Amino acid sequence: MLSPRTRDGRRPSSLQSAARLGRLRIWLTVLLVVLNTTGLVGMGGVALLIHAEQRAEVEAAELLRAASTAVALLSYDSGSLDLGNLSTDPTARGSAGVFVFEGLRDDVTLVFAHPAQLPVVPAADLTAPARAVWRTGVGLSTDVADGYGERLRLLAMPFRHPVTAGVAGTVVVVGDPRPGQQAHRRLAGALVAGGALFMLVSGVGGHLLARRGTRPAVETLGQQERFIADAAHELRAPLTAMRLVTEAALTDPGRQPATLRQVLRSTERLAGSVDALLTRARLVAGLRDLERQPFRLDQLAEEVVAEHIQPPHTAHIATSPVVTHGDPTLVRMAVQNLVTNAIRHGRVEQRPCRLTLTVTQGQVRVGDDGPGLGDWSVDPVRQRFRSGTADGVGLGLAITAWVAVLHGGGLRLEPGTAGGTDAVLTLPDRVSRWRRYRRV
Repeated sequence: MLSPRTRDGRRPSSLQSAARLGRLRIWLTVLLVVLNTTGLVGMGGVALLIHAEQRAEVEAAELLRAASTAVALLSYDSGSLDLGNLSTDPTARGSAGVFVFEGLRDDVTLVFAHPAQLPVVPAADLTAPARAVWRTGVGLSTDVADGYGERLRLLAMPFRHPVTAGVAGTVVVVGDPRPGQQAHRRLAGALVAGGALFMLVSGVGGHLLARRGTRPAVETLGQQERFIADAAHELRAPLTAMRLVTEAALTDPGRQPATLRQVLRSTERLAGSVDALLTRARLVAGLRDLERQPFRLDQLAEEVVAEHIQPPHTAHIATSPVVTHGDPTLVRMAVQNLVTNAIRHGRVEQRPCRLTLTVTQGQVRVGDDGPGLGDWSVDPVRQRFRSGTADGVGLGLAITAWVAVLHGGGLRLEPGTAGGTDAVLTLPDRVSRWRRYRRV
């Protein structure tokens, strides 16, 4: 479905505002996700880097411990290298491979081997570093490849003859870094999975927060647009009527007295509409507090009828003393809207209006003898701009319904017992929960 557009091809301002708020929510969500992603990637990278460095340090320390222990266990007996202590020590049965090379006249020879569970390492890759350390007397740390091409860590350390103090050979220790690498990969996978889950949750949470954060703006925009629409509708008709009658009076001076009276009536209607709109706007915007006080509902309704029912219109009043709690200013405006609506629309052609007012506990019923509504399922709130039709209700009844709901009550339209329409305003005797009703 295509979005409605104005005559010049642009979208209405309300749709533009809604679209801007929607884009704002999306951008806020994207911004939150980007910031969280940047932070997670940075922290995850630092964590992996630290873990890799710590893993390398642990592997190097383990190789150094095994090599130092093996050197300390070597001894000489009657001029011959004794390997007995090394053979029975747990070092010779650990996870690191231990190889002992003894130096002869011009080369080294392998005299002890504990390959552990390591893959086969070519003999030349073990002998070469052992020979270099035997000749230089300086330890060596390097990487070697096993038969499958996997990298292994190697540490070669010299051991000395106890009598001559010369370098007598080399201890070569080989460690497998793959368990540490697998743990590193598991950590990386856990960080990626956790980060993805966190990003999903943060994205949903960010969107909800963005919606919650822009909700006041959406409500304010809706209130502004509804106020503008209501004001434009309610002010246009009296102003148009005033203009037409004044233009006609300019051409016919004899009609000026009647014209002035009609302009006065239109001005009164205009003032009432403006007052109702401003009161509702101030309440919804929080500029006016809702009063909570007891008052006589029957007296208030009788005063409104006395102010508005003038000959030739008549009113039949049946009330009993009723005390209710609420905002008397708003309730007066609501009852006034019921009475003026009955006078304006509750009569047939030019026949005077015969109004009935009944006030009972928590209820005000205003009836007329007009043509009635064609559709009794009309909602006073949703059908607020249909006062010009046979089944319309007007903005006045919509505001009355808002006042009723604000007090915890309601407004309904019923067929009258003698024809016409009965507007029933219900107001609970004591409201336990005061509401804010914004959608009017």
